[in-house]
Amino acid sequence: MNNQILRAVLADYEVLRRQNEQEEARRRAEIEQRCPDLHALVQGRHDMIMASVRSGLSGTGGDPEARMRAYNEKIAALLQEKGYPADYLNPVCRCSKCQDTGFVYDENSLQKPCSCLLSAYQAKLTQADPAIDDQPSFERFDESRFPDEPLPKTDVTQREYMRLVRDKCLGFARQVPDGPVKTLLLHGGSGLGKTYLLRCVEKQAADRGVDTLYTTAYDLLMALKNAYFSRTGETASEYFDAELLLIDDLGMEPLMENITVEQIYNLINARLTRGLYTAVSTNLSRVELKEKYTERLSSRLLDTRAALAIPFLGRDIRLIK
Repeated sequence: MNNQILRAVLADYEVLRRQNEQEEARRRAEIEQRCPDLHALVQGRHDMIMASVRSGLSGTGGDPEARMRAYNEKIAALLQEKGYPADYLNPVCRCSKCQDTGFVYDENSLQKPCSCLLSAYQAKLTQADPAIDDQPSFERFDESRFPDEPLPKTDVTQREYMRLVRDKCLGFARQVPDGPVKTLLLHGGSGLGKTYLLRCVEKQAADRGVDTLYTTAYDLLMALKNAYFSRTGETASEYFDAELLLIDDLGMEPLMENITVEQIYNLINARLTRGLYTAVSTNLSRVELKEKYTERLSSRLLDTRAALAIPFLGRDIRLIK
């Protein structure tokens, strides 16, 4: 992320939280002035909470949760009776997931950006650099760039085939982060649109608030290697934690003995185990994948139960005038 833009987004969240606090104070003052009996009930709830804290510290007290529920039910009913929404005195926030902090915690109690913060960041990033809005997207995918001639030994043209490939990639992007297909593999020769569609998947998911991270296989391997040999506690946790990790050009990274295959396998396997999503592009064929990365890793990318492998076929469009 661009640190300057991220700081600007976090500053916006701080302003939003102050506005929330002011609105909460305004609502409490309104209730105190217009509904003294309701205000007394709210004050009674506050006193009960403080008493529960003190009794908890001293090891005494009854069932504070049951008493809290009773207070909440009475307050909600009285609010509605006086013409207010039942949640009028609840904490004010725009995002219920992060309470407008911009961050949430995963199942391992690790902090990560909330989807609302990622959306706000992307909006501010586009505003700062309008050219970003011209990045690859499914809407801009131009099938006319592909030859309108049959693929070898088929009646389907390369253009028709790429239209189907586009639709499959779009389907994968739309089902993240709740669908059953955890891995997308785009494989085939150079100049067939793999990187473009990989970035389309990234944008489609990011626009829906999914935490995405794009990297080349080379940069990924360097990060994993540095973390593996780090003596300063350096980690590559962002690659393990992103909801959707996109790895471009698998096979172009250097093959380091006891490093490359093992580290990439550990990453892919860990992400599958945690139910996270990974999209990969490579110029390697299925056979070449197995030869270079062993059956153990290639099976994770080609497992039809949780992976979608799409071959890219036809002529290199960069060589077509």
